[in-house]
Amino acid sequence: MSYWVTSFDSSQWADYELALLMVAILILVIWICVCLFKPQGALRWTAAVLSCVVVSGVCLTSRVDALQLSSLLTKGQNIEVLDGSYRYGRYHFPHNSAHGVDFREIHIGGRILKLYHAGYLEHTRCYRSFYNSNEFDDNAQLRLYIHWYEHEIEHNSDTVKIRTPCILRIEQLGTEAA
Repeated sequence: MSYWVTSFDSSQWADYELALLMVAILILVIWICVCLFKPQGALRWTAAVLSCVVVSGVCLTSRVDALQLSSLLTKGQNIEVLDGSYRYGRYHFPHNSAHGVDFREIHIGGRILKLYHAGYLEHTRCYRSFYNSNEFDDNAQLRLYIHWYEHEIEHNSDTVKIRTPCILRIEQLGTEAA
């Protein structure tokens, strides 16, 4: 019997961001405890509070992005599901690619997806397992849940419209031991 295993789900990143936020709060609490035993100057307090505010702000911003992706998946609107065998394509460098846009190709079944450089993404975590590393065998059966974004970029005084796939969930076909 075969079954699908979730390899990546955008909602997992919301949990990860919450854990990072808790770490920032823990750092601030430890700093306060240290200050109870040895008073610190105003400059050190300012540096500690400012660093915790910055870390918390980054975590909250990132968490909002993760929750937006998770919300897209939950609603199910404008999501394309692709099934098929997976194969890595070529990686194009900026001086070779059309319109100066850096992308990598992957093949899912009969479809070819262009995974653009993270600078062109609506959300930087849209590709996860594809952009930086290859965690799947070339003949793996994958199912992708994709939300499409359209972007306009300027290149040599031309406005170019590109469609970037935002991968919200990756499932891999596995086999259950009987």
